[in-house]
Amino acid sequence: MSATRLLPAVPGNWNRCLSTFSLCLFLLLVSAGCQKPQSGDSTAEKDDSSASSAEQSPSKDSATAEEKTIDPKMVTKPGEPMTAERYQEVKAHLKDIGLALHYSHDKNRSFLPSQEEHPEYYDENGQLKVSWRVHILPFLSQKPLYDQFKLDEAWDSPANAPLAKKMPEVYRSPDTPIGSDKTRFRVFEGQWGKNSRGREAPSTIFPLGKPTQIRNILDGTSNTVMVVEAGPDKAVLWTQPGGLKDEHPTAEFGAAGRGIPVLLADGSTRCYKRDIDESKWKDLINPNDGNVVDDREYTIIHTTLKPGQIKVLQQLREIVMAFFNYADKYTRFPPADEHLVDGKPNLSWRVHLLPFMGQEALYQQFKLDEPWDSPHNKALIVKMPAIYQFGSAGKPGETRLMTFSGEKTPFPGGPGPRIRDITDGTSNTIFFVIAAAEKAVPWTKPEDLPFDPADPVKALGTLTTPVIPAVMMDGSTMGIPVNIPAKSLANLIQPADGNVITVDLLPYKPE
Repeated sequence: MSATRLLPAVPGNWNRCLSTFSLCLFLLLVSAGCQKPQSGDSTAEKDDSSASSAEQSPSKDSATAEEKTIDPKMVTKPGEPMTAERYQEVKAHLKDIGLALHYSHDKNRSFLPSQEEHPEYYDENGQLKVSWRVHILPFLSQKPLYDQFKLDEAWDSPANAPLAKKMPEVYRSPDTPIGSDKTRFRVFEGQWGKNSRGREAPSTIFPLGKPTQIRNILDGTSNTVMVVEAGPDKAVLWTQPGGLKDEHPTAEFGAAGRGIPVLLADGSTRCYKRDIDESKWKDLINPNDGNVVDDREYTIIHTTLKPGQIKVLQQLREIVMAFFNYADKYTRFPPADEHLVDGKPNLSWRVHLLPFMGQEALYQQFKLDEPWDSPHNKALIVKMPAIYQFGSAGKPGETRLMTFSGEKTPFPGGPGPRIRDITDGTSNTIFFVIAAAEKAVPWTKPEDLPFDPADPVKALGTLTTPVIPAVMMDGSTMGIPVNIPAKSLANLIQPADGNVITVDLLPYKPE
Protein backbone atom coordinates (compact mmCIF):
# COMPACT_ATOMS: atom_id res chain seq x y z
CA MET A 1 0.00 0.00 0.00
CA SER A 2 1.31 3.42 -0.85
CA ALA A 3 2.16 5.45 2.17
CA THR A 4 1.44 8.69 0.36
CA ARG A 5 -2.11 9.88 0.14
CA LEU A 6 -3.64 13.02 -1.27
CA LEU A 7 -5.51 14.91 1.40
CA PRO A 8 -7.76 17.83 0.62
CA ALA A 9 -6.50 21.32 1.10
CA VAL A 10 -8.56 23.06 3.75
CA PRO A 11 -8.29 26.32 5.57
CA GLY A 12 -5.66 26.67 8.14
CA ASN A 13 -6.43 25.73 11.64
CA TRP A 14 -5.98 22.37 13.09
CA ASN A 15 -5.58 21.72 16.54
CA ARG A 16 -4.07 18.74 17.27
CA CYS A 17 -3.68 21.10 19.90
CA LEU A 18 -2.00 19.32 22.48
CA SER A 19 0.54 18.67 24.83
CA THR A 20 1.33 16.28 22.28
CA PHE A 21 3.38 13.61 23.13
CA SER A 22 4.12 14.26 26.53
CA LEU A 23 3.85 10.58 27.07
CA CYS A 24 0.36 11.31 26.07
CA LEU A 25 1.48 11.44 22.58
CA PHE A 26 3.86 8.85 23.56
CA LEU A 27 1.71 6.19 22.06
CA LEU A 28 0.77 7.99 18.96
CA LEU A 29 4.37 8.08 18.08
CA VAL A 30 5.31 4.78 19.27
CA SER A 31 4.30 3.30 16.03
CA ALA A 32 6.48 1.14 13.96
CA GLY A 33 4.52 2.33 11.01
CA CYS A 34 1.01 3.61 10.53
CA GLN A 35 -0.87 2.34 7.53
CA LYS A 36 -2.94 4.83 5.64
CA PRO A 37 -6.40 4.09 4.29
CA GLN A 38 -7.03 3.59 0.60
CA SER A 39 -7.98 6.59 -1.48
CA GLY A 40 -11.63 7.51 -1.71
CA ASP A 41 -12.73 6.26 -5.12
CA SER A 42 -10.96 2.93 -4.98
CA THR A 43 -12.37 2.39 -1.51
CA ALA A 44 -15.89 3.02 -2.68
CA GLU A 45 -15.45 0.62 -5.58
CA LYS A 46 -14.00 -2.01 -3.29
CA ASP A 47 -16.84 -1.61 -0.83
CA ASP A 48 -19.44 -1.86 -3.57
CA SER A 49 -17.96 -5.04 -4.98
CA SER A 50 -17.65 -6.57 -1.53
CA ALA A 51 -21.24 -5.75 -0.73
CA SER A 52 -22.56 -7.12 -4.01
CA SER A 53 -20.62 -10.35 -3.67
CA ALA A 54 -21.97 -10.75 -0.15
CA GLU A 55 -25.51 -10.34 -1.44
CA GLN A 56 -25.01 -12.94 -4.14
CA SER A 57 -23.70 -15.63 -1.77
CA PRO A 58 -25.56 -17.52 0.94
CA SER A 59 -25.01 -15.81 4.26
CA LYS A 60 -23.43 -18.86 5.88
CA ASP A 61 -20.92 -19.36 3.08
CA SER A 62 -20.22 -15.64 3.00
CA ALA A 63 -19.49 -15.57 6.72
CA THR A 64 -17.15 -18.52 6.36
CA ALA A 65 -15.28 -16.80 3.54
CA GLU A 66 -14.96 -13.65 5.60
CA GLU A 67 -13.51 -15.50 8.56
CA LYS A 68 -10.87 -17.03 6.34
CA THR A 69 -9.74 -13.65 5.02
CA ILE A 70 -9.21 -12.03 8.43
CA ASP A 71 -5.79 -12.53 9.96
CA PRO A 72 -6.23 -14.07 13.43
CA LYS A 73 -3.80 -11.46 14.77
CA MET A 74 -6.33 -8.79 13.87
CA VAL A 75 -9.25 -10.30 15.78
CA THR A 76 -10.22 -9.13 19.26
CA LYS A 77 -11.93 -11.33 21.81
CA PRO A 78 -13.83 -10.14 24.89
CA GLY A 79 -11.50 -9.53 27.79
CA GLU A 80 -8.36 -10.61 25.92
CA PRO A 81 -5.41 -8.38 24.92
CA MET A 82 -5.05 -7.31 21.34
CA THR A 83 -1.88 -7.81 19.34
CA ALA A 84 0.57 -5.00 18.64
CA GLU A 85 -0.12 -5.46 14.92
CA ARG A 86 -3.82 -4.88 15.40
CA TYR A 87 -3.31 -1.84 17.58
CA GLN A 88 -0.99 -0.27 15.02
CA GLU A 89 -3.64 -0.60 12.33
CA VAL A 90 -6.43 0.73 14.53
CA LYS A 91 -4.19 3.59 15.56
CA ALA A 92 -3.60 4.54 11.94
CA HIS A 93 -7.37 4.72 11.39
CA LEU A 94 -7.89 6.76 14.54
CA LYS A 95 -5.13 9.12 13.51
CA ASP A 96 -6.77 9.80 10.15
CA ILE A 97 -10.13 10.33 11.83
CA GLY A 98 -8.50 12.75 14.26
CA LEU A 99 -6.86 14.71 11.48
CA ALA A 100 -10.18 14.93 9.64
CA LEU A 101 -11.97 16.20 12.74
CA HIS A 102 -9.35 18.89 13.19
CA TYR A 103 -9.57 19.84 9.53
CA SER A 104 -13.33 20.13 10.07
CA HIS A 105 -12.69 22.33 13.10
CA ASP A 106 -10.43 24.44 10.90
CA LYS A 107 -13.21 24.99 8.41
CA ASN A 108 -16.20 25.29 10.75
CA ARG A 109 -14.50 26.75 13.84
CA SER A 110 -16.00 23.78 15.66
CA PHE A 111 -15.56 20.06 15.21
CA LEU A 112 -18.80 19.78 13.25
CA PRO A 113 -20.99 22.24 11.33
CA SER A 114 -22.91 24.49 13.69
CA GLN A 115 -26.65 24.44 14.17
CA GLU A 116 -26.72 28.20 13.73
CA GLU A 117 -25.17 28.11 10.27
CA HIS A 118 -26.80 24.88 9.13
CA PRO A 119 -30.07 24.31 11.01
CA GLU A 120 -31.16 22.04 8.17
CA TYR A 121 -28.50 19.50 9.18
CA TYR A 122 -30.13 18.93 12.60
CA ASP A 123 -33.36 17.35 13.78
CA GLU A 124 -35.70 18.72 16.43
CA ASN A 125 -33.62 17.12 19.20
CA GLY A 126 -30.40 18.83 18.17
CA GLN A 127 -28.93 15.69 16.64
CA LEU A 128 -27.30 15.62 13.23
CA LYS A 129 -29.46 13.91 10.62
CA VAL A 130 -26.47 11.96 9.34
CA SER A 131 -23.47 10.79 11.34
CA TRP A 132 -20.45 12.93 12.16
CA ARG A 133 -18.54 10.39 10.05
CA VAL A 134 -20.33 11.65 6.96
CA HIS A 135 -19.57 15.28 7.76
CA ILE A 136 -15.80 14.71 7.86
CA LEU A 137 -15.66 12.79 4.56
CA PRO A 138 -14.22 15.76 2.62
CA PHE A 139 -11.23 15.68 4.95
CA LEU A 140 -10.64 11.97 4.36
CA SER A 141 -10.21 12.27 0.59
CA GLN A 142 -13.86 11.30 0.23
CA LYS A 143 -15.37 14.45 -1.25
CA PRO A 144 -17.10 12.62 -4.15
CA LEU A 145 -18.89 10.35 -1.68
CA TYR A 146 -19.73 13.29 0.58
CA ASP A 147 -21.35 15.12 -2.32
CA GLN A 148 -23.77 12.24 -2.82
CA PHE A 149 -25.36 12.75 0.61
CA LYS A 150 -28.32 14.99 1.31
CA LEU A 151 -27.26 16.40 4.64
CA ASP A 152 -30.66 17.92 5.27
CA GLU A 153 -32.32 14.49 5.14
CA ALA A 154 -32.28 11.65 7.62
CA TRP A 155 -29.54 9.06 7.37
CA ASP A 156 -32.08 6.41 6.34
CA SER A 157 -33.94 8.54 3.77
CA PRO A 158 -34.36 7.04 0.29
CA ALA A 159 -31.50 9.22 -0.94
CA ASN A 160 -29.07 8.51 1.90
CA ALA A 161 -29.79 4.91 2.87
CA PRO A 162 -28.13 3.30 -0.20
CA LEU A 163 -24.90 5.19 0.51
CA ALA A 164 -24.33 3.12 3.64
CA LYS A 165 -23.00 0.45 1.28
CA LYS A 166 -20.02 2.69 0.55
CA MET A 167 -18.33 2.79 3.95
CA PRO A 168 -14.73 4.06 3.60
CA GLU A 169 -11.94 1.78 4.78
CA VAL A 170 -10.94 4.24 7.49
CA TYR A 171 -14.10 3.32 9.41
CA ARG A 172 -13.40 -0.41 9.29
CA SER A 173 -11.72 -2.21 12.14
CA PRO A 174 -9.14 -4.84 11.16
CA ASP A 175 -11.65 -7.59 11.92
CA THR A 176 -14.74 -5.93 10.46
CA PRO A 177 -16.46 -8.55 8.27
CA ILE A 178 -15.94 -7.96 4.57
CA GLY A 179 -18.98 -6.30 3.06
CA SER A 180 -20.17 -4.95 6.40
CA ASP A 181 -21.56 -1.42 6.52
CA LYS A 182 -21.07 -1.13 10.26
CA THR A 183 -18.29 0.64 12.16
CA ARG A 184 -16.93 0.25 15.66
CA PHE A 185 -15.43 3.75 15.74
CA ARG A 186 -17.78 5.57 18.08
CA VAL A 187 -18.01 8.81 20.02
CA PHE A 188 -19.72 9.51 23.32
CA GLU A 189 -22.83 11.62 22.88
CA GLY A 190 -23.43 14.01 25.74
CA GLN A 191 -25.33 17.13 26.75
CA TRP A 192 -24.63 20.76 27.46
CA GLY A 193 -24.88 21.73 31.10
CA LYS A 194 -22.97 23.56 33.83
CA ASN A 195 -19.49 22.70 35.03
CA SER A 196 -18.21 23.00 38.59
CA ARG A 197 -17.58 26.70 37.99
CA GLY A 198 -21.16 27.29 36.92
CA ARG A 199 -20.27 27.88 33.30
CA GLU A 200 -21.86 26.30 30.27
CA ALA A 201 -19.93 23.17 29.40
CA PRO A 202 -20.38 19.95 27.39
CA SER A 203 -20.30 16.55 29.09
CA THR A 204 -18.50 15.06 26.06
CA ILE A 205 -16.83 16.43 22.95
CA PHE A 206 -19.97 15.49 20.99
CA PRO A 207 -22.97 16.89 22.86
CA LEU A 208 -26.40 17.25 21.32
CA GLY A 209 -27.09 20.66 19.83
CA LYS A 210 -24.23 23.11 19.59
CA PRO A 211 -20.98 21.41 18.48
CA THR A 212 -17.89 21.92 20.62
CA GLN A 213 -14.86 24.02 19.89
CA ILE A 214 -11.33 23.42 21.08
CA ARG A 215 -11.75 26.21 23.61
CA ASN A 216 -14.45 24.11 25.31
CA ILE A 217 -11.88 21.45 26.19
CA LEU A 218 -10.62 23.09 29.36
CA ASP A 219 -9.25 19.85 30.81
CA GLY A 220 -6.73 19.75 27.98
CA THR A 221 -6.94 18.11 24.60
CA SER A 222 -4.32 15.54 25.60
CA ASN A 223 -6.51 14.54 28.55
CA THR A 224 -9.84 14.12 26.79
CA VAL A 225 -11.17 11.14 24.83
CA MET A 226 -12.66 11.96 21.45
CA VAL A 227 -13.24 8.64 19.62
CA VAL A 228 -13.04 5.01 20.75
CA GLU A 229 -13.12 1.62 19.10
CA ALA A 230 -15.92 -0.26 20.84
CA GLY A 231 -16.63 -3.99 20.74
CA PRO A 232 -18.05 -5.68 17.63
CA ASP A 233 -21.51 -5.86 19.24
CA LYS A 234 -21.50 -2.06 19.41
CA ALA A 235 -20.92 -1.58 15.69
CA VAL A 236 -23.49 0.64 13.95
CA LEU A 237 -24.17 1.68 10.38
CA TRP A 238 -21.52 4.27 9.70
CA THR A 239 -24.03 6.84 8.42
CA GLN A 240 -26.27 6.57 11.48
CA PRO A 241 -26.10 9.51 13.89
CA GLY A 242 -25.84 9.17 17.64
CA GLY A 243 -23.19 7.87 19.97
CA LEU A 244 -22.38 5.89 23.08
CA LYS A 245 -23.94 7.09 26.32
CA ASP A 246 -21.64 8.67 28.87
CA GLU A 247 -23.56 7.63 32.00
CA HIS A 248 -21.93 4.18 32.15
CA PRO A 249 -19.03 4.21 29.69
CA THR A 250 -17.60 0.81 30.66
CA ALA A 251 -20.79 -0.96 29.62
CA GLU A 252 -20.85 0.97 26.36
CA PHE A 253 -17.66 -0.70 25.16
CA GLY A 254 -19.55 -3.96 24.69
CA ALA A 255 -17.64 -7.14 23.85
CA ALA A 256 -14.32 -5.35 23.49
CA GLY A 257 -10.95 -6.74 24.43
CA ARG A 258 -8.88 -5.94 27.49
CA GLY A 259 -7.69 -2.68 25.94
CA ILE A 260 -9.77 0.13 24.40
CA PRO A 261 -8.06 2.06 21.57
CA VAL A 262 -8.89 5.74 21.94
CA LEU A 263 -8.27 8.93 20.01
CA LEU A 264 -7.61 11.90 22.25
CA ALA A 265 -8.63 15.42 21.31
CA ASP A 266 -5.03 16.40 20.63
CA GLY A 267 -4.81 13.83 17.83
CA SER A 268 -2.80 11.29 19.80
CA THR A 269 -3.89 7.73 20.44
CA ARG A 270 -3.73 5.40 23.42
CA CYS A 271 -4.88 1.98 24.38
CA TYR A 272 -6.48 2.23 27.81
CA LYS A 273 -7.24 -0.64 30.11
CA ARG A 274 -10.92 -1.34 29.89
CA ASP A 275 -11.31 -2.18 33.57
CA ILE A 276 -10.19 1.15 35.00
CA ASP A 277 -12.64 2.71 37.42
CA GLU A 278 -15.75 4.03 35.69
CA SER A 279 -15.33 7.42 37.36
CA LYS A 280 -11.93 7.70 35.67
CA TRP A 281 -13.49 6.91 32.30
CA LYS A 282 -16.02 9.69 32.90
CA ASP A 283 -13.20 12.10 33.72
CA LEU A 284 -11.40 11.11 30.51
CA ILE A 285 -14.56 11.57 28.43
CA ASN A 286 -15.69 14.86 29.97
CA PRO A 287 -13.70 17.77 28.47
CA ASN A 288 -14.67 20.33 31.06
CA ASP A 289 -15.17 18.80 34.50
CA GLY A 290 -11.86 19.96 35.98
CA ASN A 291 -10.69 16.40 36.65
CA VAL A 292 -7.45 15.74 34.79
CA VAL A 293 -6.40 12.10 34.89
CA ASP A 294 -2.80 10.93 34.87
CA ASP A 295 -3.31 8.13 32.37
CA ARG A 296 0.10 6.49 32.61
CA GLU A 297 -1.04 3.69 34.88
CA TYR A 298 -4.02 2.97 32.62
CA THR A 299 -2.16 2.88 29.32
CA ILE A 300 -1.29 -0.36 27.56
CA ILE A 301 1.81 0.01 25.42
CA HIS A 302 2.03 -1.78 22.07
CA THR A 303 5.45 -1.30 20.55
CA THR A 304 8.66 -3.04 19.58
CA LEU A 305 10.64 0.20 19.49
CA LYS A 306 13.45 0.96 21.89
CA PRO A 307 13.17 3.84 24.38
CA GLY A 308 15.57 6.02 22.38
CA GLN A 309 13.56 5.52 19.19
CA ILE A 310 10.34 6.30 21.00
CA LYS A 311 11.85 9.49 22.39
CA VAL A 312 12.78 10.79 18.92
CA LEU A 313 9.33 10.05 17.53
CA GLN A 314 7.76 11.65 20.57
CA GLN A 315 9.78 14.82 20.03
CA LEU A 316 8.76 15.03 16.37
CA ARG A 317 5.12 14.53 17.18
CA GLU A 318 5.14 17.11 19.96
CA ILE A 319 6.61 19.62 17.55
CA VAL A 320 4.14 18.94 14.77
CA MET A 321 1.25 19.18 17.19
CA ALA A 322 2.57 22.51 18.45
CA PHE A 323 2.48 23.67 14.83
CA PHE A 324 -1.16 22.67 14.62
CA ASN A 325 -1.99 24.39 17.90
CA TYR A 326 -0.36 27.53 16.60
CA ALA A 327 -2.42 27.32 13.42
CA ASP A 328 -5.55 26.88 15.50
CA LYS A 329 -4.91 30.20 17.18
CA TYR A 330 -3.51 32.23 14.31
CA THR A 331 -5.21 30.48 11.33
CA ARG A 332 -1.84 29.82 9.74
CA PHE A 333 1.44 28.14 10.58
CA PRO A 334 4.21 30.37 11.95
CA PRO A 335 5.01 33.08 11.54
CA ALA A 336 1.69 34.88 11.83
CA ASP A 337 1.50 38.52 10.77
CA GLU A 338 1.86 39.69 14.35
CA HIS A 339 5.16 37.85 14.62
CA LEU A 340 6.72 39.74 11.73
CA VAL A 341 8.52 43.07 11.83
CA ASP A 342 8.46 44.90 8.51
CA GLY A 343 7.39 41.64 6.90
CA LYS A 344 10.29 39.62 8.29
CA PRO A 345 10.68 37.45 11.42
CA ASN A 346 12.94 38.52 14.24
CA LEU A 347 12.88 35.06 15.74
CA SER A 348 12.58 31.52 14.44
CA TRP A 349 9.28 29.66 14.24
CA ARG A 350 10.79 27.40 16.90
CA VAL A 351 10.51 30.25 19.38
CA HIS A 352 6.90 31.00 18.50
CA LEU A 353 5.91 27.38 19.09
CA LEU A 354 7.04 27.55 22.72
CA PRO A 355 3.63 28.47 24.21
CA PHE A 356 2.15 25.41 22.51
CA MET A 357 4.56 22.94 24.03
CA GLY A 358 4.41 23.94 27.67
CA GLN A 359 7.17 26.56 27.41
CA GLU A 360 5.16 29.73 27.97
CA ALA A 361 7.53 30.95 30.71
CA LEU A 362 10.52 30.75 28.39
CA TYR A 363 8.60 32.44 25.59
CA GLN A 364 7.77 35.36 27.85
CA GLN A 365 11.49 36.01 28.35
CA PHE A 366 12.00 36.90 24.68
CA LYS A 367 11.71 40.44 23.38
CA LEU A 368 9.70 39.82 20.24
CA ASP A 369 10.44 43.24 18.84
CA GLU A 370 14.19 42.59 18.88
CA PRO A 371 16.22 40.37 16.51
CA TRP A 372 17.32 36.92 17.58
CA ASP A 373 20.90 38.06 18.15
CA SER A 374 20.17 41.18 20.17
CA PRO A 375 22.07 41.13 23.48
CA HIS A 376 18.89 40.21 25.36
CA ASN A 377 17.63 37.48 23.04
CA LYS A 378 21.05 36.06 22.33
CA ALA A 379 21.44 35.21 26.01
CA LEU A 380 18.44 32.88 25.71
CA ILE A 381 20.00 30.63 23.08
CA VAL A 382 21.51 28.40 25.77
CA LYS A 383 18.01 27.74 27.11
CA MET A 384 17.02 25.65 24.08
CA PRO A 385 14.34 23.11 25.11
CA ALA A 386 15.46 19.49 24.89
CA ILE A 387 12.70 18.82 22.38
CA TYR A 388 14.77 20.60 19.69
CA GLN A 389 17.86 18.49 20.34
CA PHE A 390 18.32 15.63 17.86
CA GLY A 391 21.54 13.66 18.02
CA SER A 392 24.73 15.63 17.95
CA ALA A 393 24.75 19.31 17.09
CA GLY A 394 27.62 21.77 16.98
CA LYS A 395 27.37 24.25 19.83
CA PRO A 396 24.99 24.36 22.78
CA GLY A 397 21.69 25.88 21.68
CA GLU A 398 21.97 24.66 18.09
CA THR A 399 19.35 22.47 16.45
CA ARG A 400 19.16 20.32 13.33
CA LEU A 401 15.38 20.70 13.07
CA MET A 402 14.49 22.85 10.07
CA THR A 403 12.00 23.50 7.33
CA PHE A 404 12.83 24.12 3.70
CA SER A 405 12.56 27.79 2.90
CA GLY A 406 12.48 29.96 -0.17
CA GLU A 407 10.40 30.36 -3.28
CA LYS A 408 7.82 27.63 -3.95
CA THR A 409 8.22 26.05 -0.49
CA PRO A 410 5.59 26.14 2.26
CA PHE A 411 7.75 28.81 3.95
CA PRO A 412 8.78 31.26 1.20
CA GLY A 413 9.22 34.19 3.59
CA GLY A 414 6.67 36.46 5.18
CA PRO A 415 3.55 35.00 6.82
CA GLY A 416 3.44 31.22 7.22
CA PRO A 417 1.20 28.98 5.10
CA ARG A 418 -2.41 28.03 5.70
CA ILE A 419 -3.63 24.48 5.29
CA ARG A 420 -5.58 25.48 2.20
CA ASP A 421 -2.34 26.61 0.56
CA ILE A 422 -1.10 22.99 0.49
CA THR A 423 -2.99 22.07 -2.64
CA ASP A 424 -0.82 19.05 -3.48
CA GLY A 425 -2.07 17.40 -0.31
CA THR A 426 -0.71 17.58 3.20
CA SER A 427 0.47 13.96 3.14
CA ASN A 428 2.49 14.75 0.02
CA THR A 429 4.28 17.84 1.33
CA ILE A 430 7.26 18.00 3.69
CA PHE A 431 6.72 20.04 6.85
CA PHE A 432 10.16 19.87 8.46
CA VAL A 433 13.20 17.61 8.57
CA ILE A 434 16.21 16.68 10.67
CA ALA A 435 19.28 17.89 8.79
CA ALA A 436 22.89 16.73 9.15
CA ALA A 437 24.91 17.90 12.16
CA GLU A 438 26.96 20.45 10.18
CA LYS A 439 23.74 22.24 9.19
CA ALA A 440 22.72 22.97 12.77
CA VAL A 441 21.75 26.56 13.55
CA PRO A 442 20.97 28.50 16.74
CA TRP A 443 17.42 27.46 17.53
CA THR A 444 16.23 31.06 17.85
CA LYS A 445 17.67 32.17 14.52
CA PRO A 446 15.10 32.56 11.70
CA GLU A 447 17.13 30.43 9.34
CA ASP A 448 16.17 27.19 7.60
CA LEU A 449 17.30 25.09 4.65
CA PRO A 450 17.48 26.95 1.31
CA PHE A 451 15.52 25.13 -1.38
CA ASP A 452 17.29 24.36 -4.65
CA PRO A 453 14.89 22.54 -7.02
CA ALA A 454 17.79 21.14 -9.02
CA ASP A 455 19.54 19.59 -6.00
CA PRO A 456 17.29 19.80 -2.91
CA VAL A 457 19.13 17.14 -0.90
CA LYS A 458 22.31 19.23 -0.87
CA ALA A 459 20.84 21.62 1.69
CA LEU A 460 20.53 18.77 4.19
CA GLY A 461 24.26 18.29 4.49
CA THR A 462 26.09 14.99 4.88
CA LEU A 463 23.52 12.61 6.26
CA THR A 464 24.81 9.45 7.97
CA THR A 465 21.50 7.59 7.61
CA PRO A 466 19.95 6.05 4.47
CA VAL A 467 16.82 8.14 4.90
CA ILE A 468 15.88 11.76 5.51
CA PRO A 469 13.83 11.99 8.72
CA ALA A 470 10.84 14.06 7.60
CA VAL A 471 7.51 15.06 9.06
CA MET A 472 4.81 15.62 6.45
CA MET A 473 2.19 18.33 6.71
CA ASP A 474 -0.46 15.78 7.66
CA GLY A 475 1.56 14.95 10.76
CA SER A 476 2.94 11.63 9.53
CA THR A 477 6.61 10.88 10.07
CA MET A 478 8.37 9.43 7.02
CA GLY A 479 11.82 8.21 6.11
CA ILE A 480 12.57 9.61 2.65
CA PRO A 481 15.38 7.74 0.87
CA VAL A 482 18.51 9.88 0.56
CA ASN A 483 18.89 8.64 -3.03
CA ILE A 484 15.40 9.72 -4.05
CA PRO A 485 15.46 11.48 -7.46
CA ALA A 486 15.95 15.23 -7.10
CA LYS A 487 12.72 15.91 -8.96
CA SER A 488 10.71 13.71 -6.62
CA LEU A 489 12.19 15.34 -3.53
CA ALA A 490 11.52 18.77 -5.02
CA ASN A 491 7.89 17.74 -5.59
CA LEU A 492 7.61 16.70 -1.94
CA ILE A 493 8.95 20.07 -0.80
CA GLN A 494 6.72 22.19 -3.03
CA PRO A 495 3.15 22.37 -1.71
CA ALA A 496 1.40 23.58 -4.84
CA ASP A 497 3.31 22.54 -7.94
CA GLY A 498 0.61 20.11 -9.05
CA ASN A 499 2.99 17.14 -8.97
CA VAL A 500 1.97 14.48 -6.48
CA ILE A 501 4.59 11.74 -6.42
CA THR A 502 3.60 8.08 -6.38
CA VAL A 503 6.73 6.85 -4.59
CA ASP A 504 5.99 4.68 -1.56
CA LEU A 505 7.34 6.34 1.56
CA LEU A 506 7.86 4.24 4.66
CA PRO A 507 7.30 5.50 8.19
CA TYR A 508 10.47 6.83 9.78
CA LYS A 509 12.12 4.52 12.26
CA PRO A 510 14.96 6.19 14.18
CA GLU A 511 18.19 4.25 14.38
